[in-house]
Amino acid sequence: MLKRTGIIVIAVLMLLVATMATAQQSAKVSYMQDWNWHGFKVYGDEYVHPGVATQVNGIDFEAISHIGNAHDDIEYWDTAVGYTLQFAGLDLKAGYGYLILPGMDAQEFSLTAQLPGAIAPRYTIAHVELDTGDSGQFHVIGVDVGLGEPDKLAAVLSAEITYNDGVLGIEDWTHATAGIVLDVPVGPVTIQPGAWYQYTMEPAALMCEEDEIWYGIGLIYKF
Repeated sequence: MLKRTGIIVIAVLMLLVATMATAQQSAKVSYMQDWNWHGFKVYGDEYVHPGVATQVNGIDFEAISHIGNAHDDIEYWDTAVGYTLQFAGLDLKAGYGYLILPGMDAQEFSLTAQLPGAIAPRYTIAHVELDTGDSGQFHVIGVDVGLGEPDKLAAVLSAEITYNDGVLGIEDWTHATAGIVLDVPVGPVTIQPGAWYQYTMEPAALMCEEDEIWYGIGLIYKF
């Protein structure tokens, strides 16, 4: 418990320090009606998933809590940090996350390579270490399509498919996800409503329905 509390405190301090460190930044609060971890239905429908994030000069900090009727003490948390840079015509993002999940904790090391542009294909490899001793990788192939004008009204359409390479004993293509997120500028704030659909090829293994739909909303303030 002390280890978990320390991770949460560090994440919050990182968010606060980043917010005060520079004028080139943004801050975000969000709410997700559902939250799946690489397709896994980790939490029941009674949970809600608020989060906070900030971005500073290519560095992202994020913390998400998972609050249910029986866990109003915010028992489950995810914290993540990432860094994005441009290399050889690609947008590269390296990330690290620590997840406090029901029944286990997970560390996740990820690398994403994406071609920039209005149509932006991407590939992510995420190596996962569980505190149970298990490990494996997720391979995610996706594409993001930007529409509209960011200063007025814009949208990002996304689609991806995931191969589970050994996490929790699974070795197969497990699920595909499609989503849409709108950018609606209102003064200095951008409102981001979104909706996602997941089709699961292995619903029993991922502990979810074959078809899953959820929504969310975010508020971004740029300094």
